[in-house]
Amino acid sequence: MKLPGLFRRERTTIQGADAQDHAERLLAESLRMLGQVCSKVADAIEAQRLARQGYSHNTYLRRMDGEAEDGGGKKE
Repeated sequence: MKLPGLFRRERTTIQGADAQDHAERLLAESLRMLGQVCSKVADAIEAQRLARQGYSHNTYLRRMDGEAEDGGGKKE
């Protein structure tokens, strides 16, 4: 009667594979969440940097380098 022994070995293999699958899924989800946190922190740092330079939160940025070359406007 060695059949129950064979079945037990298969179950432990399946349980081990399920445990590894669960750990990999958990790791992937954690890395995705960490990426979102890093993105939000980077946005906050960038917003603080822009606020220090005088740009408020809901304003559009203007390019200053093009105006110096053109003279400020279109000439026709």
